[in-house]
Amino acid sequence: SPCPAMTTPAGLSHNDGSNKKNDVFVGNLAFETNEHVLRDTFSECGQVISVKMMTDNEGRSRGFAFVEFADPNSGLNAIRNMNGVELNGRNLRVNYSSNSHLEGYSQSLGLDMSRDSVNAQSNKAAQGRKGPKPGG
Repeated sequence: SPCPAMTTPAGLSHNDGSNKKNDVFVGNLAFETNEHVLRDTFSECGQVISVKMMTDNEGRSRGFAFVEFADPNSGLNAIRNMNGVELNGRNLRVNYSSNSHLEGYSQSLGLDMSRDSVNAQSNKAAQGRKGPKPGG
């Protein structure tokens, strides 16, 4: 599975009880990719609540969609692990959606969401630990 589970730092709840959406933007979709394919693909990252394919006036795919997850960690997991993954011959673009709170959520946790950041962070740790960033 391209989506290993993300761990939540201690003391943070999965859901803060608000009506914030845990949705992600999925772009660069092949025209034959449908909602069922997206639901199956992204359910590897967590529980998918809804998939909204964006279509033109004739009902044809516009090449992007929004996938909403049951919890924020699943959404962050999708952004971190599914961006650049090939689906139906196209490399997916997975990012924060404009109406989602996930970007702020990831910043509040101090997460670096780039895929390569895990390697970079372990290299930094090997060079000697520094304290937390000031102002964070």
